[in-house]
Formats: sequence, structure tokens, C-alpha cells
Amino acid sequence: MNNQARVKTILLLAANPRDTSKLQLDVEVREIDEGLQRAKKRKQFKLEQKWAVRSRDFYRAILDTQPQIVHFSGHGAAEDGIVLENEMKQMVYVQADALASMFKLFARKGVECVVLNACYSEVQAEAISQYVKYVIGMNKAVGDEAAIAFAVAFYDALGAGLDIEDAYELGKSQMMAFMEHQTPVLKKNELTDVSTTFETDVIPPNPYQGLSAFGEEDAAFFFGRETFVNELLQTIRKQPLVGVIGPSGSGKSSVVFAGLIPQLRSEGNWLISSFRPGNQPFYQLACALVRLLEPELSETGLLREAAGLAGDMQQGRITLQQVAYSIKERNGGKRLLLVADQFEELYTLCQKEEQEGFADAMLAAISQENLTLVFTLRADFYSYVLSYRPFRDALQQFTPQLLSSMKREELEDAIALPAQKLEVQLEAQLTQRILDDVGQEPGNLPLLEFALTRLWEKQENRVLTHQAYDEIGGVKKAIANHAEEVYQQLNESQQKQAERIFVQLVRPGEGTEDTRRIATRAEVGEDNWGLVSYLAGYQARLVVTGGDLTPLPPFPSREGGIESPSPRRGGVGGEVSFAQDTVEVVHEALIREWETLRKWINANREFRTWQERLKVGLREWKNNNHDSGALLRGVPLTVAEDWLHKRTEEMTQEERDFIQVSVRQRKRRQQFLVFGLSGVFAVISGLGGFSWLQWRQAQQIQIGQSEALANYSTELWNQDKKFDAFIEALRSAKPLRSKDNPPLQVVATLLNAVYNVKERNRLQGHSSGVSSVAFSPDGKTLASGSDDNTIKLWDVATGKISQTLTRHSSGVSSVAFSPDGKTLASGSDDNTIKLWDVATGKHSQTLTGHSSGVWSVAFSP
Repeated sequence: MNNQARVKTILLLAANPRDTSKLQLDVEVREIDEGLQRAKKRKQFKLEQKWAVRSRDFYRAILDTQPQIVHFSGHGAAEDGIVLENEMKQMVYVQADALASMFKLFARKGVECVVLNACYSEVQAEAISQYVKYVIGMNKAVGDEAAIAFAVAFYDALGAGLDIEDAYELGKSQMMAFMEHQTPVLKKNELTDVSTTFETDVIPPNPYQGLSAFGEEDAAFFFGRETFVNELLQTIRKQPLVGVIGPSGSGKSSVVFAGLIPQLRSEGNWLISSFRPGNQPFYQLACALVRLLEPELSETGLLREAAGLAGDMQQGRITLQQVAYSIKERNGGKRLLLVADQFEELYTLCQKEEQEGFADAMLAAISQENLTLVFTLRADFYSYVLSYRPFRDALQQFTPQLLSSMKREELEDAIALPAQKLEVQLEAQLTQRILDDVGQEPGNLPLLEFALTRLWEKQENRVLTHQAYDEIGGVKKAIANHAEEVYQQLNESQQKQAERIFVQLVRPGEGTEDTRRIATRAEVGEDNWGLVSYLAGYQARLVVTGGDLTPLPPFPSREGGIESPSPRRGGVGGEVSFAQDTVEVVHEALIREWETLRKWINANREFRTWQERLKVGLREWKNNNHDSGALLRGVPLTVAEDWLHKRTEEMTQEERDFIQVSVRQRKRRQQFLVFGLSGVFAVISGLGGFSWLQWRQAQQIQIGQSEALANYSTELWNQDKKFDAFIEALRSAKPLRSKDNPPLQVVATLLNAVYNVKERNRLQGHSSGVSSVAFSPDGKTLASGSDDNTIKLWDVATGKISQTLTRHSSGVSSVAFSPDGKTLASGSDDNTIKLWDVATGKHSQTLTGHSSGVWSVAFSP
């Protein structure tokens, strides 16, 4: 016991937020670790390493490890504080008073030395030194290499048995080569006792998550789901496929990331990576795999390798099981776990072909037992998964874990235990009051967390009060009240912008609830992005922004210059930016509870429902290499023109272009038709004006090709090939474009073709408008799709209906024959594609997955 008591824990906290210049923190941590490993007094020290990007990561790591020495590596900015991130991944400063308040508590728990290896951190060191005996800070900007030299020498000295003051002097000496040996400052305070009272005006960091899911780093404050997590843990050990399925807001992501994964990592024999499918599921999967394959890759290298791997997997050149096998081989046979979070994105953002291809890739891999797949799925998308037979069969074999509302005692733990861990109390009966308001609705969990987050900010003397709870509007109204408060603080112009933004972040439900969607910067409007940034900020927290990382030149520093190749630990430059910015509402609870947003959705429902259908048509057009057959036509085009006129500012440039190209295509078709008919009628009307003499003169000239074509046309006519005869007759009229007069034989043939063929091929039988027609490859059968919900097959030779196909429940928008003519495909406004056997007219298959009408169908060659 005495030997154990002498062991000191050193906690290395490293932070390099995304919008700050890149530091060599991994080098610093590694060299400190290596130095301690070979030190004479190694057994006297225990080294813990944590990436503490957020404020809550900072204090949670100290609470979890109970260190005697805390070492922070990162950026600092004098009075502004050390640089971390908030929950929205935006850069924030933690000021001296907040750090001092934390370390007043931590000193009671054994912290005796703090090293702030960041620029201008002397201000924070001075504040902390009131409560901690030894604190080291930097009195100016410090270079990255000099900072590393100081840290390595400091811990080498401790490992050799020197005390903190001697270690400090050795560290300074190693900075002389960089002319920075006067930069570190040691604050020493001869403390005999630390007061057990707290500053009542300083609020400790918030342990609740608001509308965000608990992450792996939040595990120490995740309470209430222990039973479910234990069951999930047992299932993971028995099944290669585990679905965590539950309603929106039931905590699916939290139980996986804050509950399951920390326990698996503690076992030491798991490799774990996670991804969200998004609209590029193979690419997102590839990113997760490359992180395991090559963990040392730079962000640029990750992007490049992931793009190549995604293409190979999608084309079948490399399989997921092959990649999984390679990962396991490189890691001594450890078990591989992939987590596909928010799996419903596969069905809301991807086409059916990609959905099935991705599912096939995942199912093939788990069948080889090379990996374990966990996916979280919203319950209202369960039918989408079951509609694909291979996936349905897999879920029948590997039972999913169903997550519902938390029991009352579980909710009580989620409320009380995080506060208790930070020594904050709830007033008598407040917990019970909150529980009564939460009820048993599964979607209320994020609202509870958000209410607790707001309540925490209003605590008095480390007590959460009934009065504060009344002020925030309770559980159900907290998020709505907060959103309305943010909205009312906007000026009139910004409020209009807010409506424009939020209606694009909601996908109108068609038979389901309205759901959130990820919108691009273009979709919400470039001019509105400044407001988006504010709404995503720490004070608003109503939306979440993101995007695909792409390397860019360094950002300007705060002083206006460009960061140097060896960055300083006070810079706020960066190395990455977003190629395509995106935004989404912070949680679907906002859609349900905020009345103003509900009004916006209902007022814009017709437009947004149509716009989502337009996006489907646009994707089909792009996927078909801008084939004119996939353009809008008929009634859909007329409707699109109307919306373009009314709401053009709310469409992306791609959407506007799609409609305008469709309009131009329609004009070309009309012009072609008018030109063709004009030519025919000109021929017919001109015939009566020919005199016998003119005919005799023309006859001497008009022989050859025209007469040959006319003879061929007559021959076809006699063979009952009247449609072919009509075509050849029109070809024989080509000389009429010249000044010469046509031969009588050509005129007679043309007249016969125009009058007779026209009458014998007029097809009538539909009870409503015809939206699409297609000829079979042999030209003998014509298929027509109509708004009367039917498809009719016609015998071209007789013009008679041979079959009527009647399985669609809405208008038929498109028909197409397979290259061999044996199968007919039809697309309908009932959101389905049906396949038919042409010979029998029987329906053979229904393809589902579209969320709106199908405007175009086509077979591959």
C-alpha cells in the first residue's frame, strides 16, 4: 500500500482544435512517454494521455485519472485563455477564473503541479497558483519545437528523481538553443491547506449533453442505460450483426458510443471505428477503414486513400471482408467493430441501387466473420430495411436490440448522478417534478438533457432550483422557448432568412413524420450562411454545421499574417476548410416542439414536397449522364415552371438549370413537330397548283432516288408495312425542298402515306392523358403509360389494344422496353417501379425505395 501511495499520475492533456494551427502534440506526448519509460524512477510515475479538445474533456479527464501532475499542451491567448472547442466544434477560450475554479476542486483531490505548455499562459498560471503549489506557464508566444524541448527535459528530470523546481530549471536550459529560455515562468505557492469551500459565483462545467448524443469521451457522465448496455455487450459477443433500433430521441447513439464502446475498449482486444452513411456510404465507410489501416496518415492522405478505396469497393474490385482481414492481420488478430450510426441516412439520402449494393457489401463481410457490425436505426425506417430480402433474412437470424423509453429510476440516475459527481445538488422534489414532466415518451430524452443543460446554467450556490426550472419552461418547452428566444433576438431581415434556412432543413413527411435533413450551403442560400454560423454558435445551438474536409493553404493568423511552417502555441490559424458546407437542425425535437417552425413547415409544405421530388428527378438526370429522356416533361414540367417563377431564390442553381434545360428540350420538340407538319402540309397544298406543263418539265428531272424511294414505299405498303411505308414516303419528298417540282409518282405515294397511315394508326383507349410511350425493339408493339393509372400495349400493325396492365395505384409517368423486348418497366407517381412480362402481361416485380414519384425509367444496354 505504501509503494502504491508513492506512485504519481501524470496526466497529459493535448488540444489542437480544428481552426488552430497544427502543432506537433503527438511528438511531444510520445517523447515524454519514451523518456519516462527509460527513467530510473519509472515505477514512481503512471502516465495517462488524453485528447482534451473540449472544456468538459479537460475536467473529466482529471476527475477520471485523479492525477498529481497535469500537463496541458496546446494554444493559449493571454487574457482570452487557453484555446479549446465547444460542443459545436467551434473554437472557444477558457479563461483564468474558470480554470482557477476547476483547480480549486482538483487541488483537494491531489493535483500538486500544473504545466501549461501554451503561449501567453502565465495569466492562467497565476490564477491557478492560488490553489496549486506549483504552476508553470509561458509569458509570451512559444515555438512548437522549443515547447517540446522544455516538456521532454522537464519529465526526464522528474523520471531521474529531481524535484519540480530542478526539473523546471533543466527544461529552461533546453530552450536556450531557441532563445526562449526566459519564456517559462514557475509560480510557487507554499500551501498548507486548500479551503473546502467553493466559489459560489463560478459555475462548474456542464455535465449534461443538451441535444447532442453522448460520445465516447462523455462515458463518465452517462447514466441510466446500464442494463441495456450490458445486454448489448453480451449480444456483441454472440452476433456479427447487431442493430440498435428505437424511436428518434431514445438515445441509440449514446448507448453505443458512451455505453458500449468504452467497455469494449477496456477489454483491449477490439479495433473500433465508426461512420455515418450520409449520401456517400461507401466513401464514409472507407474513411472509417483507412483510419484503422493507416492511423498515421495526414488528413490529406486520409481523403486520398479513402476516395480510392471507396471506388474499389463500390465497383467490387476490393471487398469489405478483404479490407477487414488486412486490418486484423496488421493488429494481431484483434476483433474488428464497425459502427454505422444513423443508418436511416442510407434510405433518405441514397438511391435504391446504392442502398442494396451497400447492404450487400456489409452482409457479405459479416458472413465471413471478419468483423462485427453495429448499426443504429430509427424505428420508423425499420420497414425500409425489411423491404430488402437479404437484409430481412439477416435480421431474422441476428436479432436486433430494441431501445425504448427509459424507466423512471433510470431517468432519475440520468438527472441526479452527473450533478452529484460534480458536487452540485438539486432542490428537494425537483428531480421528481422533472420526471413527472418527462413521462414515458421515448422522444423526450433529448428534451430532458436540453432542459438540464439550461437548468445547470441557472444554478445558485451549486444548487439547481425550482425557480430556475420555471424560468426555462420545464422539459417540454425548454427547447422551443430557447429557439423562440433566439429567433426574437433577430432583426426583421434575419427572421426572414431564418425561415428560408429552416424550411430547407426539414423533409416533409409523406405518410411519416416530418424529419430533419442535411442541407448544403447552396440549398440554404450563400447569403444566409452568416446567419447559419450564428445559429450553430455556442449561444444559439439550433443547427449543426459540417462538411467534407479538403486541404487548403494556412489560414491567416489573428495578427493578419500567415502562419509560419513552425507554428507558435498561440496562433489561431488552420490547415483545413470545408469543400462543401452542410447544415442540419440540432435535433428533430426542435421540429416537433417549436411552434414557429411548425408554422413555417405547414406554410411551405407544398413547395418543399415538390422540391424534394425535383431533387430525385435531378439526381436521376445526372446519374444518366444528362440524358434528355430523364428531363421533365408534360404536367411535371408545367408545375416546375410555375414554382421556378414563384420561388426561384429558394432553389439551387442546379435545380434551376434542370428546369430550364427541360424547357429548352420541350421547345426543341415542339419546333421539330411544327417543322415536320409544315413541310407535309406545304407539299399537299402545293400539289393543286401544278399545271400539266410544269409536271411534264419536272418529270424529265425528277427520276432516280425519289422514284426509287417511292417504289420502295409502295412495295412496303402492299406488304402491309404501312408505318415503314410512311417513313419512306417522307424520304421521297426530300427533293421538294428544291425549286424543282416532284414526280407524280412521288406525290401520289406521299398522299397515300399521309392520308391513309394517319387514319389507320390513331390509337385511342385511355381515359386520361398519356404521359409516356415506347416502341418495342422489333417495332411491333407500342406501350403507353397514362394518368388513368394503366399501361396499354398496342399492336402497331392493327392499332388495336393487345393488353391493359393495371397494377399501379397512381398515374404512370414513364415506360421502357428491355433491349430484348421481353420485359417492360414502368415508373409511377405511386413512388414505385414495376416490371412486366410483355408476352403474358403479368406483373413480375415491384421496386420500392423512392420517396416520391418516378418520372423516368430505363434499362442498361
